[in-house]
Amino acid sequence: MSDGTEKSIERFKAFPGLSERAARAELQQILAKVNEANKSIVVNPTRKNTVTLAMIADKWRALIAPQQKPRGRAAAESHLKAHILPRLGHYTVTDLSTEIVQKFVREIQAGLSGKTVVNVISTLRTILYHAQQQQWVEGLEQDAVRFGSLILPERVKEPRPFLTAREIKRLIKAAKEPFKTILLCLASTGMRINEVLGLRVEDVDFKEKVVRVTKSAYKGKLGTPKSKASMAPVPMCTALARALKKHLRSKHYRENPLGVIFNNQNGRPYSDNKLRVYKLHPLTKKLAIKHCGFHAFRHGVASELIDAGAPITVVRDQLRHSDVRTTLDLYGHVVGNAQRKAVEGLAKKLVA
Repeated sequence: MSDGTEKSIERFKAFPGLSERAARAELQQILAKVNEANKSIVVNPTRKNTVTLAMIADKWRALIAPQQKPRGRAAAESHLKAHILPRLGHYTVTDLSTEIVQKFVREIQAGLSGKTVVNVISTLRTILYHAQQQQWVEGLEQDAVRFGSLILPERVKEPRPFLTAREIKRLIKAAKEPFKTILLCLASTGMRINEVLGLRVEDVDFKEKVVRVTKSAYKGKLGTPKSKASMAPVPMCTALARALKKHLRSKHYRENPLGVIFNNQNGRPYSDNKLRVYKLHPLTKKLAIKHCGFHAFRHGVASELIDAGAPITVVRDQLRHSDVRTTLDLYGHVVGNAQRKAVEGLAKKLVA
C-alpha cells in the first residue's frame, strides 16, 4: 500500500470509535467515488488525426513526384486519379489498414490486369512510405498497412509484340523523311524511342562509329534515360551513319538550342506520342502490319539478335539492361537458330 494511503488511514484512526478496518472501508468508498467522477473528465485529450490520404497525395505530388522520371510520374498520377483517390482518398492515413487496402484490391482487379493492380498498389505504398519516413503525419506507423501480406492478382506475362526483320524493312522503306531515319535508328540500335528523339549532334561519334545514349526526350523536354545502365554507347552501323549524315545536311534538320538531331518546327524534340499516332499507326495500317508501338522495334531487335545466335550477354549490352536476368526474363522464350542447330545436332547423335 502506498504511503499516501497509510497516512489517510492514520488520519481516520485518529477519530474515536473508528477501527482500522472501518477506516480502510471508508477510504475505499471515497476512492471509488473519486474514480467514478474522473471517468467523465478528459485530461489532455489527444486530437484525432484528420489528415486524409488525399492531403498526403497532394504533398507527395509537390515534394516527391517532381524528382521522378516523367513517365513514372505520369503513371503514378494516373493511378491516383483513376483508382486510389476515388476509393481511398477520404480515409485518414492513420485509419488505413491492411483489410481496407485488401478490399480496395478486390474492387479494382475486376477491370484491370494483374500487372496494373500491382503497379497501383506500388504507387500507394510509395506515397505512404514517404509520408512515414518524412513524418508528414504524427502517429503514422510504418507497418500500419502490411503490404507484404496482401493477396494480389498474378502478373500474367502477355506476349510482347515485336516486328520481324521483314516487317521492319518494309516500314523503313515506306516511311518518308525524317521518320525513315528515326525508324532506321530504332531498328539498327535497339534504342527506345525517347532515347532516339533525345539524341543530340554531340552524341553521335562518326569516327568511332558509336551513338552515346545520354538523354531522353519526353513532351518536348530533355531528361536522363530510364536508368544508369541505359546511359551507354551502342554501335552505329554504316547504313545508320550514312543516313544520319544525310539527315544533318537536309532541310529536315533544324539547328536548335538543345542540339537535338530530330526536332519539330519549334526547335523542340518530336513527341513520341504524336509520331506514334500520326506516323507509325497509319503506316502499319497501310502495309497491313500488326498494330504496335515503337517498342516493338526494340523487341524485334532483341529477337533477331537471339535468332542469329548472339549470346544473351551481347543482347543485354545492346539493349543496355542493368542485369542479364532482365534480358532473360524478357526474351528467354525466344528460341534462336543456334539453339535449334544444337538440338538438331544432338538429335543426330542420339537418334539412329
